[in-house]
Amino acid sequence: MEQHETFPNVFEALLLVGVLIIIQMVVGAAVIESDLLGDVNFGDLAGVVTVMGNGVLFVGLMAYKQIGYRTLFHPARTSAISTMSVVTVPILLLVPGLMIFAGTINSIVIWLFPMSPDEQAMFAEMMAPGFIPVLFACVAAPLLEEMLFRGVILRSFLRQYSRTKAILCSSLVFGIAHLNVYQLASAFAIGIVAGWLYERCRSLWPCILLHAAYNAFVTASYIRAVEGEIINSTSYTAIAFVAAIAAGLFLLRVLHGAAQRADATITKRD
Repeated sequence: MEQHETFPNVFEALLLVGVLIIIQMVVGAAVIESDLLGDVNFGDLAGVVTVMGNGVLFVGLMAYKQIGYRTLFHPARTSAISTMSVVTVPILLLVPGLMIFAGTINSIVIWLFPMSPDEQAMFAEMMAPGFIPVLFACVAAPLLEEMLFRGVILRSFLRQYSRTKAILCSSLVFGIAHLNVYQLASAFAIGIVAGWLYERCRSLWPCILLHAAYNAFVTASYIRAVEGEIINSTSYTAIAFVAAIAAGLFLLRVLHGAAQRADATITKRD
């Protein structure tokens, strides 16, 4: 039986993000001090520390809330397989258009707040090709972040606030957690889509798929750009947006009223 069902609220969620950052700093300092990963570059080390920090936080959260992973990942009454069989293709069709939209937002933010050389170097290192960075960006980060921001935070918000407020607030916390203005806007947009999927499906798996596919698409596009293979034609953009609109309309139709058929332990207020 889940305990502390309304933990966290918005203020507590922000505190959780702060605690996560502190845990990652402590873990990072311990790893560096012990020289356990002395041969690993900074970008790979950051990914490892993030995974370890999230693991420490989740051990505490799961014990405090007394919630099992089955309940965390898929509290819906319908099976995960049946849910994913409906949403997988449209979610994948959403991603290119969502990436273009988020990229446009980021371009405006960068124009308003130009990056310093250090910030440019930091993002270049984050996007550098390699097994560990790609594994972290496309597998570990989507899994861990969705567990926290949709599985714990949005799950609690839906019990306390209206559906719209819960999704928007959890998305804002998700954006703030990235700790830079350049990812805040795009993370907020992705958080809204992922939050809506969670509220409709009562499952983390569609959110994880969306997040992983988005990160994979961004990573692949960056690598192609570095290699001089930039896809930025008008026809590609038009096709991406048409596919995203069609997929969005399909999801709106098939998931209409889905939340009312989901697990009653997560109460939605209209």
